This record gives sequence, C-alpha cells and structure tokens, in this order.
Amino acid sequence: MKNLTLLLLSIISFSLHSQLLELDYRSPEKKESQFKISLFRQYMLGVNTLGHVDLSGEVMSINYSSSSGFMGGLSVIGTTSIFYKNKDDKKNNLTHLLNPTGGFNGSLYFLFTLQEKEKSSLKLSSRLGIKWIKGSPLKGFENYFLSGYGMLGSVYQRILFEDAPENQRIDFWLYPHLIASQVGEENLEVFFDNNLESQNYGYGLQTGLVINRKLRLVFLLNQFLSSPVPETTGIPVLRFTVGYRFRT
Repeated sequence: MKNLTLLLLSIISFSLHSQLLELDYRSPEKKESQFKISLFRQYMLGVNTLGHVDLSGEVMSINYSSSSGFMGGLSVIGTTSIFYKNKDDKKNNLTHLLNPTGGFNGSLYFLFTLQEKEKSSLKLSSRLGIKWIKGSPLKGFENYFLSGYGMLGSVYQRILFEDAPENQRIDFWLYPHLIASQVGEENLEVFFDNNLESQNYGYGLQTGLVINRKLRLVFLLNQFLSSPVPETTGIPVLRFTVGYRFRT
C-alpha cells in the first residue's frame, strides 16, 4: 500500500493536477487539440442505497484533448457526507470506497477513441487515483485512511437531442467497467473488521444524461465481488448523483 501511495502521489505532483466521467462533446469533423485548467468547475449531490447523502466539489481539473480523439487529465475532488442513517459502520466506510469521488480524491484519467460516428462514439476509459477517506472507526481513534483505486471500461456516448442554434443538446452515456481498490492491512481491522481483503475487485455500471453540457444526472451500480463477507461488504450499491458544471 505504501508503494502504491507514493507512486500515485508522485504522479499527481508531477502532473499538477461516472460520476466524474469526462465526455467528449466535440464534433468528429471539427476536433482541435485543447488544453484546459479549471478551478471549482462543478459540484455534485449524491445519495445511495446505504442511506448516505453527500456533497462533492471539483477543486481542480487539468484536461487535454487531442485532435485524434484522445482525452486525458487529472482531477482533484473533495467529498463530504452530510447525512447517513446506516447503523453498520462497515457499510458506511464501504460507501466511500465504492464512490468514485469519495474522500479527498486525486486521479488521472485517459480515454482512447475506438469508434466514432456523427452522433455517437465508443471509447476505452481508464482512471487511477488515491483517496484520503474520513471513515467511522470500529475501534481506536484513527479517523482517516488511504485507498488506491483503478477503473477500466468502455464508454458509449450518444447525442439524443441537439439544437445547435439554441446551443441545446442532451447526451446519453453508458459505462460498464471493472473496479479495483486497495486498503492497507492496518486499516482493514480498524474500519472493516477484516470484512474486506487488502486488494478488492468488482464491477461498475454507470449511465446517465447530460443536459446542455452542464446538468448531469447519473446512476451508478457497483459491487465488490472479492469480499470474504458478501452480506456486509460484497453487497451491490446503487447511487444517484445530480451534478452541475458551471464551465464546460
């Protein structure tokens, strides 16, 4: 875990940099290379089936889009729980692991175009990141723990409606993906009573709508399949998020 933490922190420092899945809104015929740095660009309110309500804000985003369709960058996000009613703290801590924007979160993302048409596209998407999570300890007084994570899948994006003169459009996307998460051995007992492995694997399925490139409605289903205690930390969790982006 220490090696993974140092590696990811080094990458973030060097690069200066879904739910937060980046979509490409550029026309296939008019693509130009772009480089953007944004601060406090978007905010999200989320709720899941474990009884959590949380608020997320994107602190910083660095994004590069090439004329060939490649996209990559770095994002830094902060998420805080504003309400939770689950009485099982293991499940409360699980919420942060399964939430792609959980904790104080820095990640690198990459998208490679596999197929592109006038109204739709298919891309390979990957994300690597690290989370500093404020959890609910089962014992002791330690409140924070680190988790490294990764995601790999394919993104299908399609324009459902577009009125270019009025600058209006609605995009749909579907993102099936694999997830991996790593938690230090010393934190497994404190926050999960050893109901998780140090390295955990599972799946995610994300879909939603983006309205006028600003308002985002997101459904996310994910689950750890490697949990040694499926009834506690291996349950599927459904999440709904509303996000608003102030600058595209």
